[in-house]
Amino acid sequence: MLSLIHGNVRTFELNLSGLRVIVPADNGSLAAAATIALVAGAASVTAITPQTNRFRSAEEAAEATRALASVAGLSRNLSIEERIDHQTCRTTNLLVSSDPVGPVTRSIVERLPDRAVVALMHEAWMLIRGEVDVEACREHDVPISAVNESHPLVGGAEYQPALCLELFRAAEVSAANAAVALICDNPLADNLERGLREAGAQVAVFPRADLVFEHSWDAIVLALRPLDEPRLGIRDLGVIAKAAPAATIIQYWGDIDRKAARYFELSVWPPRTPGKGQWGLPLETLGAEPVLRRITGALKSAQLVLAGAPTQPGGLAQVLTQNDVFDSE
Repeated sequence: MLSLIHGNVRTFELNLSGLRVIVPADNGSLAAAATIALVAGAASVTAITPQTNRFRSAEEAAEATRALASVAGLSRNLSIEERIDHQTCRTTNLLVSSDPVGPVTRSIVERLPDRAVVALMHEAWMLIRGEVDVEACREHDVPISAVNESHPLVGGAEYQPALCLELFRAAEVSAANAAVALICDNPLADNLERGLREAGAQVAVFPRADLVFEHSWDAIVLALRPLDEPRLGIRDLGVIAKAAPAATIIQYWGDIDRKAARYFELSVWPPRTPGKGQWGLPLETLGAEPVLRRITGALKSAQLVLAGAPTQPGGLAQVLTQNDVFDSE
């Protein structure tokens, strides 16, 4: 893990010298976020622990995050906290918006110093309502950086379809020669369609569920940005029940009303919700490397935005704009 961290810091030319950073603490690959920032020269890093529940432990997240920084010999500049306090806000230059750090509320934004950036660990268009108080950031001139996951250094063009194929394997649906309806109206479509076709699937892309026509579909893949209501609700599931009653519905991204799916006797994978707004499988399913590349890419993007570097189409760094924020869909 430490070798991957140093390699990514060099590859991305990440330099956070003198910056004070807030990142999530975690007991998985995300635990590396604090050490990546420290290796890149951050003056201090505060790691925020998740709330303890049946799925994860705040204590384990703190231990894993601290242990990795200790192996790197950089734990002296690391602090582990349960929440972001007001004093930490006032001295933070780079705040990574990722569970359990988020949501980044107005009260947090108002206390950030003049030189500060809120960093998304995903693409700008993937922002989910409530993740960051965008209006507060605008009012206080705090830019919101994002990372182009399809940039060659990050590798989303490879890991996005790979994660989709992992869902097929978990659902015990063979992608080879499968007839797949991909419900997707966003930039994920190109990478997912390509990956499925390379795996031997026959793919048709639909921007909405109600456009899926009757066919002998083997799988219906949902890849829509989550909203307040499930992206496949009772009405859409009724359409799918008529068009593809024997297909397995695979949740890549976007929530599904599983109660309604049971009513229509539809097969859904994962059978239990992974959590509101979450991906069907975590990126860590593919190992530590893609997670570390995305973390490092997000930090590098924030570094560039904080320095005032211009962003370009296809470049690594993105800045959230009004076009990326939806009031409704």
